[in-house]
Formats: sequence, C-alpha cells, structure tokens
Amino acid sequence: MKKMKVQELLQSGHSLMNNIVMDTAGLLGEAYFTIKIDDLLKERGITQKDLAQMTGMRVGTISELVNGKGISINKVQLFALMAALRVKSIDDLYEMQFPEDFEMTFENEQAEWKSTKEMPEAVKEMYKKNVLKSSGLM
Repeated sequence: MKKMKVQELLQSGHSLMNNIVMDTAGLLGEAYFTIKIDDLLKERGITQKDLAQMTGMRVGTISELVNGKGISINKVQLFALMAALRVKSIDDLYEMQFPEDFEMTFENEQAEWKSTKEMPEAVKEMYKKNVLKSSGLM
C-alpha cells in the first residue's frame, strides 16, 4: 500500500495541467491518496510482471502505478486492472482518505446538495472563482 499526500502529488503533477484544475484539486491538499494495487498483488500471489502480462500493459507502467509514479491512468487501463485482479470497485485499487473535519464538511455539503438541489456556498464560491479565472478576469 502506497499512501501519498494529495498536496505532494499536485506538486509533481502534469506540467500541462491547467491552473483551474490544479487549484480545484488542491482543495484536497491535506487528504491522502492510497494505492492498494501492491497489496492486491501480494494477496493474490502474483508479481507486477504477471499483472503486466495479464493486462497487456508494460511492466514499467504497472510499476509506475504501484509506486505512485504514474499519476494518470486511463479508463481502459483501469478496466484491465479491475478485470485481471477481479475487483468490482475502484476503491479496491485506490482510496481517498480525508482529514476528519474535511470529511465531515464534504459529507454535510453533499447531503445539503442532494436534498436542496442547490450548490453549497463553498462550491458556489469555487465555481465563481473558476469562472473568473477561465475568462481571464482574475
């Protein structure tokens, strides 16, 4: 299991990623992104090379995914991993862990949004800020 702080992932993020995406993702900066693929390999008694052969991906790609070096994964790769490892949920491969207060805020805002069909105030503010940025007014 590889656990990385979101803030650190963003600092080493893709150089072509736009600022709005980076800023929005940065709201999760204190959270942790956990990669569980290595644990699944151990549980199943297979190697990264075995998984590469099962999925058709390069061993180097599997290594990058396991070690958190490959930041992005496309849907087809994700589906191949899930099929090969026989997992039904992305949570079996990757997990987000939020600080307790942050998680409570997200849960409350999510419940509010679902029940009222209105964006929570924090989301409205983020939205307004991003619209201004994208139109060059900020």
